[in-house]
Amino acid sequence: MPSPSGRHWLVANFLRPATTIGERLADVVRLLGLASLVVIAIGWGFVEMAVFALALLGVVLPRFLGARAPLDAAFGVAVLVAAWSAVLNLYESIAWWDIVVHFTLNGLVAAMAWLLCLRLGVSLEGMSERKHVVLTVLLTTALGLATGALWEIGEWLGHTYIDDTIYVAYNDTIGDLVAGGLGSVLAGCFMPMLVDGKQRR
Repeated sequence: MPSPSGRHWLVANFLRPATTIGERLADVVRLLGLASLVVIAIGWGFVEMAVFALALLGVVLPRFLGARAPLDAAFGVAVLVAAWSAVLNLYESIAWWDIVVHFTLNGLVAAMAWLLCLRLGVSLEGMSERKHVVLTVLLTTALGLATGALWEIGEWLGHTYIDDTIYVAYNDTIGDLVAGGLGSVLAGCFMPMLVDGKQRR
């Protein structure tokens, strides 16, 4: 695989036309993300705008990385569901919804983080199949826990410095990290179906 510095592979992936139904569906999710940002800009405030600006970055990331269409679409849908859930206060009105979103999205974030590692040249080639599987699961879980911790730090910063209605609490944080960690373990188990080692989808 060419080195990232030697080839503009991020831009090439992003500009490559969609050629399959799955890739077109993933691009439709991106259009929904853009439409959501417009709707939020009209009907909501600064905090909600910031949430959806971040979400829009999330839905375009898989295309830059050349993610497989199923992972691309699933990641985009999960990001938008998480963002709309925050805006519509679903986390407060449905007690278990926060756990479901953290389990699903954190697992997909872990898969995307592992894909980024692959695109940057990380390789487990040369190992036995068993070691390859075990290390993939362990590394994906570690990446998921790390990104989950950053997520919780972001929530705390938002609560402390931007909007104190953002809910943070000890039990909530630990529950979110556990749910995200379990989602990351599951993502690691299914990683061969979610990502490949190639530069393009």
